[in-house]
Amino acid sequence: MAEWNNNIIQQCIKGEHKAQMQLYTTFYRKVYNSCFRILRDKYDAEDAMQESFIKVFSQLDKYENAVPFEAWIVRIAIHTAIDKLRENKLELVDCDETNLYLLEEEDEKEDWEQTLEKVEQVKAAIERLPDTARLIINLYLIEGYDHEEIAGILNIPAGTVRIQYMRAKQKLIELIKQRI
Repeated sequence: MAEWNNNIIQQCIKGEHKAQMQLYTTFYRKVYNSCFRILRDKYDAEDAMQESFIKVFSQLDKYENAVPFEAWIVRIAIHTAIDKLRENKLELVDCDETNLYLLEEEDEKEDWEQTLEKVEQVKAAIERLPDTARLIINLYLIEGYDHEEIAGILNIPAGTVRIQYMRAKQKLIELIKQRI
């Protein structure tokens, strides 16, 4: 499959429309879903998806095989969606790492695992989170980025991401318990 991708990528770089359409058709759902999870608005997600593909096609010559192609495209989509959030005045608060002592590590593993079994409740609760919390939860739990990668994407310290993730996770648990 890697050879197929490289062949399609090379055709896209040359501007062959059939290959571009094939690339778009292969990845548009994944790109849209990634954008929608961040933006929560159908029209904003569609705009971000289109902007993402414009970026993909204009930067294909910069793609390196070290990263899986799908991951590269999704990363562009996530950055595009985050840029769209920033346009809408998303506030990311920088937390001082010295305040870490205020957050206690609770033994929530069992509660958390039980909560994850109820996928629909979790999805609904994620939708009810504030934008920043929802963004960090989506990037960490759904997209699979670690705290350092999220820090790089959002241009905030990794410690801040950890704190905001913990708070978002706690808020998510509260929201789920309210519905039980």
